[in-house]
Amino acid sequence: MYASVRERAGDFKVSLHESGTCNAGLTAPFASNEPAAIAAIGGSRHQSTWTRLVHTGLRIVAPLQFAIPASELRTWRQSDKRDTTVTWLPTPPAGHSVIISCLFSGPELPDDQWPGRRNGTHRLGSRLMSNGEKFWLLWQDCPTSSLEHSVLAAARNRMKQGGMVPFTHSTTNDSPRPPRILVFRDVPEDNSLVVLDAALDSLE
Repeated sequence: MYASVRERAGDFKVSLHESGTCNAGLTAPFASNEPAAIAAIGGSRHQSTWTRLVHTGLRIVAPLQFAIPASELRTWRQSDKRDTTVTWLPTPPAGHSVIISCLFSGPELPDDQWPGRRNGTHRLGSRLMSNGEKFWLLWQDCPTSSLEHSVLAAARNRMKQGGMVPFTHSTTNDSPRPPRILVFRDVPEDNSLVVLDAALDSLE
């Protein structure tokens, strides 16, 4: 299973493998054209490599989350919301984040019994995998957590010193686009990775 940020999938992706091995980092084409980016993250295009828990019994495994705080959202162009190939999520209110989670469960869990539904999660989709696990894509609006605040603070400090990869090159759209960074935080105790999609107005 591959995951990325829309419009950045040619630059960055996360791969969640049947074996439990997971990788997150730059794509091979982007890395080959951006040697400075490879140097900035330590010489390998993989920013993070970890082993997720493979589902057993009734366990729910959550190896990957994308966090999008309201503080990091910027209006830079208008999108056609009539596009039926895209599921549009509501903008979180100030002080909140949209959390998009990639989860695995056993195959017996039906679609209408998705994980966390009683705590406000919404199902975007699910699929039974060839190894017997069931994959779930969920989202939730919740208050921006202390983890997200600490990741943002650390990333802004690190950007002043170098070492983060900014995704600021132009797109086919003529609208001005704010500088963005994708911030990774490994959570070893959960065998998981959090990716924060952030917009920086200034590195000063």
